[in-house]
Amino acid sequence: MEKPKLVVGHLISGQLFVKSVTASKHYDWHEWLEPEELVEFFEELLELVTRISEGKENATTLSAFLADWRETALINSEPDVLADIAEAEQELDAGGGKPWSQIKKEIGL
Repeated sequence: MEKPKLVVGHLISGQLFVKSVTASKHYDWHEWLEPEELVEFFEELLELVTRISEGKENATTLSAFLADWRETALINSEPDVLADIAEAEQELDAGGGKPWSQIKKEIGL
């Protein structure tokens, strides 16, 4: 199987620079991110790397960040899960569902 590739580009002074980058097998989950999510991922990653370089964050934060995005990607890879989420959002938008306070009371919290 061919290694996943990611096309990276930036626009500077009206010129577009694009490069294809082979992704590590450990990060092949990025293929399940929607285009908007991929843009958000890289924006947040650049912000986090900047904070790490300034000593405001550490590698543990980076590890958690990547794990969270990996989970998002894995959810995207499951069509049944996405359909369930969409159905639940529609139900909530239509006024369905239960308030969190009621659920806590029902389960004894």
